[in-house]
Amino acid sequence: MSASAGIFVLLFLLGCGLALVRHPVFGVMTYVLLFYVSPADRWWGQGALEGMRWALAAALITAMSIAIHRPVRPAIPFAKQPLVWGFAAFTGWVAIQSFWALDQESHSDLLSYYLKYIVAMYLIYRSLDSETSIQRLLWAHVAGCTYLAWLAYTTHAGGRFDSFGGAGIGEANSGALTITTGILAAASLFLVGAKWSRVAVLGAMPLLVNAVVATISRSGFLAFGVAGLTYNLFAPKRYSKWVRVLSVVGLGLFLILTNPDYWERIRSLEHLGEQVEGVDTGSKRLVLIQAQFEMSRRFPQGCGSRCTDVLSTEYLDPRQLTHRPGEEPSRSSHNTFMTMLVDHGIPGAVAYALMTFWMLLALRQLRKVYMGEQGFMATMLPAVAGSLIAITIGDLFVQYPKLEVRFWLLTLVMTMSSMASVRRLETLTVKPEPENLGETRPIGGSAT
Repeated sequence: MSASAGIFVLLFLLGCGLALVRHPVFGVMTYVLLFYVSPADRWWGQGALEGMRWALAAALITAMSIAIHRPVRPAIPFAKQPLVWGFAAFTGWVAIQSFWALDQESHSDLLSYYLKYIVAMYLIYRSLDSETSIQRLLWAHVAGCTYLAWLAYTTHAGGRFDSFGGAGIGEANSGALTITTGILAAASLFLVGAKWSRVAVLGAMPLLVNAVVATISRSGFLAFGVAGLTYNLFAPKRYSKWVRVLSVVGLGLFLILTNPDYWERIRSLEHLGEQVEGVDTGSKRLVLIQAQFEMSRRFPQGCGSRCTDVLSTEYLDPRQLTHRPGEEPSRSSHNTFMTMLVDHGIPGAVAYALMTFWMLLALRQLRKVYMGEQGFMATMLPAVAGSLIAITIGDLFVQYPKLEVRFWLLTLVMTMSSMASVRRLETLTVKPEPENLGETRPIGGSAT
């Protein structure tokens, strides 16, 4: 066993041990870090560590910790959250589609992911019973993104970095989007953190921004920009000036780290999908969307996961297809809504629309609750809101039906909404002090 593998095993055992001894959030942190480290995708994860179900083990330890420590129950039970039963109903529909899915292997894989996400969301929701536990989860998220950024820094040899590894975040677009959410979380942790945490964020931030640049991702660029604007919009008044200053500094860092190759690809956005010879403007994606509408008319009930790939040869000119060595030419979906429409039919499109509506409504309500405050939750809200809006922007250009970070963030929104409901209830039940009828007090002064 290599030294890297030995360190990994020790850290894994430490996280599981802390979960059993102290609090289940340490199990959740271990699960999150495993998602990013992904030992199966690393050279040191082969051999003795190969085939181990690390994430499953972390989830089981977290469940045991919840049973042992019994963290404070949320005000809104998990099963009563609209997002939960909506997602569970949609997962049931995905299971029914197994009878006619065109790509049975991909569809079975998607169904297993969704079942796993329901369990993961429950474990996260039950483990986040305080501001401290939320802070620890976000630190694990930032640490994981920093690990991906370190991989980009140490292994990027020019061109487009496309080798992050991990489940669903290995390629450039999803890697850039995921690291963008880590940057936003790091920014909020910087605002509320102690000196050591601010030093850690300052050390990680150049690596994180550099990783986003290394992907040369157009969707990542747009998501990064809109996320920054959203962060400023949701920033609490106390930190609004700080956020503006840090935004300018962050923009300066971003410009320093970019290069001509990066801006050459980003400038292709100016063509808005028009066909320009010798320039990849994304025009093929517009042609694909038109074909996907035809597919959805043929299969209003959906044709199962990744069926755009299966049907693309019937609806697209061979020049529109992607040719990979050792594989049949095909074309994958490049829009999450169209993926939901084609793969899962009208129920899929409705499910995506309802999820987006719920997310926007929940963020709007949380902004009303925390906008005028100065505490931890008010400072974390811009990171959560900016991250979810960034993912929604990414949905326009890439298919993200299995992006796990989205479900973590949605669970965090549910947690914050549950905690906000407790605050509202406490405000309504505060009893006024009994009046002393024999004494009068002048406004702003004391009785004499």
